[in-house]
Amino acid sequence: MKKILIIIPLIILTLFMYLIFPKSDSPNIVKFLILSQVIFVLYLFFLYLTKKISFSFRENKKLFIYFIIIGLLIRMSVSFFSGDISYLSDDVYRYIWEGKLITNNYNPYITSPEEMMSTPLADTTIYPKINHPWHVTIYPPMSQYLFALSYMISGDSLEGFKLLAFLFELLSLLLMYQFIRKYQLPDWSFLIYLFSPFIMIEFLFSNHLDIFGLPILIGALILLKDYKKQIYPISFLLAIGVLIKFYILFFIPFIFFYFGSKEKIKFLLIFTLTILLFYLPFTLNSGLDVFGSLFVYLDSWQYNGSVYLLLQQIFSEETARYICFAIFSGSYIPLLLLKRFKNKPILQSFIIFGVYIIVTPTIFNWYLLWMIPFIDRKSVV
Repeated sequence: MKKILIIIPLIILTLFMYLIFPKSDSPNIVKFLILSQVIFVLYLFFLYLTKKISFSFRENKKLFIYFIIIGLLIRMSVSFFSGDISYLSDDVYRYIWEGKLITNNYNPYITSPEEMMSTPLADTTIYPKINHPWHVTIYPPMSQYLFALSYMISGDSLEGFKLLAFLFELLSLLLMYQFIRKYQLPDWSFLIYLFSPFIMIEFLFSNHLDIFGLPILIGALILLKDYKKQIYPISFLLAIGVLIKFYILFFIPFIFFYFGSKEKIKFLLIFTLTILLFYLPFTLNSGLDVFGSLFVYLDSWQYNGSVYLLLQQIFSEETARYICFAIFSGSYIPLLLLKRFKNKPILQSFIIFGVYIIVTPTIFNWYLLWMIPFIDRKSVV
């Protein structure tokens, strides 16, 4: 059994090494799609075997270290040898561009890429690949600072962003280990994250910014276990998480009502002040436009919806959106009031994000990243 467990990661690593060298021509895209499916099947088989032998960190210490080494090698391969190009998603080019704007004293909440077409900043590497160039940014302030940092590291290149994504993902890996120990989850469940094709492809290969928010959320949930002693760092971390990706806002009501009366006041104070502090530099010359294209996204974006698309066959697009919003927001009521869910913020967060996935007009596969901290039912507080 252990020999099989050793062979499988080596097969996965070999496949990834084969995967990372193609450029963006059509035959290699097909190769990528085939390999990603093979990797996923091997991943499921691998998890089945480790669960069957009741894999334990302590009892299988050498095997665990071996898995860590293989996992790190895969991450390094995908991150640093996939080339200075992103051909599965073009979002990263906007990230770099907006970082460039900030470092050149422009405000991305009021300056669209299209407006900068005739300026020296419109390079020939990043600028032509920016998606939706007529829109200003949709991303919150902490994301913007990370974009700026990535631009300062490597300029008009993806390397700086890839480096930051790699470091944040390693932090997520470390915190997932701590999370599993803190909530006494089965040890084998750590391998769900360690060898996840989803993580490798969407965040180390396709370069989506959500990976910056994941360790923030996991860290806050670890501290939540003893929240009375950790209320200030929890508040700060959750605020930073929201400032990276707004989705963390979905979980805030459950965490807030989980706190005692004194902790609620402290939480609101630190959380609100942190949000205002990070928004302040951008609001000085953008005012209420500081939310950029967020409302355009909420009003008109649609991709891969399920319930929304069904409702759209019956009602107008606007009415379908209102109904989906009503279902989503209404779901908070039973989750906050029913005894079965009350004071179980991790379970509540898992359910509300599941509802969001079902009713949202727009769902991209990398959005599912926010399900990862709710990896096992035993993690319910």
